Amino acid sequence: MLDFLVRHPGLLVSRQTLLTEIWGSEHITDTGYLRLYIGQLRKKLEADPARPRHILTEPGMGYRLVLDA
Repeated sequence: MLDFLVRHPGLLVSRQTLLTEIWGSEHITDTGYLRLYIGQLRKKLEADPARPRHILTEPGMGYRLVLDA
């Protein structure tokens, strides 16, 4: 997941795109997994996971990786 976001820095990546790229199209509705793994990445990468500066959620849309924050 992080690899995919790093290859698309600054761009909004939809939840469906991430799910399809990582687990395949049969998992397109498994958004719970996605939230879980994004949370784990934030715990490892963010100084304050409760206020992320790098892995941002775009509500109802997807996620965006910001490298220069």
